[in-house]
Formats: sequence, structure tokens, C-alpha cells
Amino acid sequence: MKRGKFEPVRNLIRRTLPSRWAVALCATLALPALASGGGHKGAAEGINYIPITPPLVVNYGGPGKSRYIKAELSIRSENAADANTVTHHLPLIRDKLVSILSAQTDEIVSSAEGKEYLRTYALAEINKALLQVQGLATAETSATTSATASTTPAAEPAPTVTTTATTTTLPVVTPVKGPASDLYFNNFVVQK
Repeated sequence: MKRGKFEPVRNLIRRTLPSRWAVALCATLALPALASGGGHKGAAEGINYIPITPPLVVNYGGPGKSRYIKAELSIRSENAADANTVTHHLPLIRDKLVSILSAQTDEIVSSAEGKEYLRTYALAEINKALLQVQGLATAETSATTSATASTTPAAEPAPTVTTTATTTTLPVVTPVKGPASDLYFNNFVVQK
């Protein structure tokens, strides 16, 4: 076989082309990582809304017919430090919310008053858990230690949930101030 005058050039291309493609491929794959900065974006100053993703899907109501709640939730925090605390402890918050939602009854999840009670109760429990993890005592825990020496003022009447079968009186929830300033049900689906 006769060699042409371009044979050395072809050999050079055959040897270097695969490595050039590899370099080009690596550079292309690395660009998105370099563009994003590679780090975690911190919370902004001021009010922050932290979504709890993915949505919670929880069985509720005990044995019997399968029932579930699908809840898309967000937590509001008033400043960047609180937002970072909430974001850092999202697994704890998800655990608390799953426990709370799975313990509910049809009467609570099917009425507006019950859902509002559930929202305020869950927010108080989230803040208690966050304060406990941070090593801070809540007002409720410090009040229970000194409750024997003082009397408590009369509480507001509890809201009632009226259904066709029964009337349920919901307990009053004492708000707990903590890193989570509010809890929002962005979407709350109940399958009975």
C-alpha cells in the first residue's frame, strides 16, 4: 500500500483526536458545576419561606379503611439565622409532621377549624423540637416546673368541630415562639 503525503497528518489526528474529545467532554460536563458556584445558597435576610419537599404522604386514622393525607407545606422564618436553623433541621421537622399528621382523625382533617388547629399545633410542636435541639427551654417546659407555685389564667374556650355524627372539642394550643414563625398548608389533600 502506498503512503500518501498526508499520512503523517492522519496519524497525528488519529492519536490526538480521542484525547481532545475527552478534554472537550470533561469541560462541557464541568461547566454547570462551575457556574453554580458549587456551594449551598444561604438564606436571604428578612422573611424566608422554606418549602418542605417532597410533599408528605401519610396514612392516618388507624386500622380499617386506607386513608391518607398528602400535604405540601412551607415554613416561614423571620430572619436568615432562623431560616438556616429550620433548613438544617428539616429531617427533624419532617419526622414531627409525619407523627402529628398520622395521629389525626377524620373529624379534624375534614373541617376548616380542625385544619387550623392542626396547623397551630404542628407549628408549636415544631418550635418545641427546634428549641429543644438547640438546648433552649421553651416557656411551656419552664412553666411546668414552676406550675405548682402559681395558678394559670382561664383559657379561651376551645373551638368545636361539628360533623354529622359527633361534636369534637379541640384543645387550645399555646403558641411557642421559635425559629419557625408560621406554617402554611400550600396543598392539603385528604383521601378517605
